[in-house]
Amino acid sequence: MEYQMRRPDPAAMLRLVEEAEAEAVAQTGEVRVVARSAGRIKELDLRSSAFQLSGLELGELIVETIRTANSRLQQDLSAAIAAETGMAVSSDDLGAGLPSLAGEERNEEEGR
Repeated sequence: MEYQMRRPDPAAMLRLVEEAEAEAVAQTGEVRVVARSAGRIKELDLRSSAFQLSGLELGELIVETIRTANSRLQQDLSAAIAAETGMAVSSDDLGAGLPSLAGEERNEEEGR
């Protein structure tokens, strides 16, 4: 997609970031998340079936769903910024997201 470069309007950019949100629902449906910019969570809904999971399973499902919502938010925001500024912006350029868990880093280092 080609964009025509133009001077960005700071107020419009700020509004895009402040109003950005994205929703994700776990594949199994137990968890729904609405994420906002800067890693904020607007909504976290758990179905009653979520409480049949172990604490560890539920925690992992919540984190996975938050990551999916954050990823969608970054993609949507990068598209909106590109449309506003005429500059191609990838979601990686935004640098946001949920940091990995300490346990995940250890497992990756140990080759698990």
